[in-house]
Amino acid sequence: MHAPDDRAPDAPAGDRSPDAPAGVRSPDAPAGRAADAPGADPAPATSADGAADGPALAPQQPKSAYELPSRKNTVLRNMVWALALTMAVVVVIGIAFFGVGSTDERQTLENSEVDVAGSAERAQAVVDFPVAVPTMEDGWAERSARFTDGDSPRWKAEYTSPDSSLVTLIEESDVSAPMLSAALPGTLVEEELTLQGVPCQALRSGEDGSEKTGISCEGEDFGLLVYGAVSSEEIRSLTEAALADIQA
Repeated sequence: MHAPDDRAPDAPAGDRSPDAPAGVRSPDAPAGRAADAPGADPAPATSADGAADGPALAPQQPKSAYELPSRKNTVLRNMVWALALTMAVVVVIGIAFFGVGSTDERQTLENSEVDVAGSAERAQAVVDFPVAVPTMEDGWAERSARFTDGDSPRWKAEYTSPDSSLVTLIEESDVSAPMLSAALPGTLVEEELTLQGVPCQALRSGEDGSEKTGISCEGEDFGLLVYGAVSSEEIRSLTEAALADIQA
């Protein structure tokens, strides 16, 4: 039978209704293949035995050594830097104050020498008693000098003896009990003697374990005490030199 003129010979039946425009599927047309439907998911892959395989897993990448800095490791790095900087400052300060090398390699600065005579001159302008500045033989060294003003003005000078021991000279208007007890706890009188025409006493500390000895002298307008953990000969040598300067 001859096909009607209004229908194409190769058009499949049921693809569109007679009245539908070209390219539009009829509502009762078959759905066709699922892959042709817009938005449909692709069919899962099947293995050789027909079983559907799951989604393919991407292989894990090895952890990179160049990680971006996190808050944790940034704080730790800052703490390490702060500690290193603090240690560097401590080392610099230690070198500045204590120097480097042995004691023999370091020399005393000229302006760091103790000026006992200058300090005594300033003290003499304030006090009524003659301030003692003993002139010592070789082996003795001036260590410090200090004048304290107040109700009981005091002149105090410290020396290093030839055997490198500390010997202290204290002078006030008289030798008081507080002066003796502070210098020689439990003071004991060992001998009465006269030095440079001034009445004096040889003393020692009565406290157990103490090796301090001393000499106190009372003049008309001064009191002098010399003491230290040294021999009685060294104590006497400094006392006589102090008395000689007072009487000069």
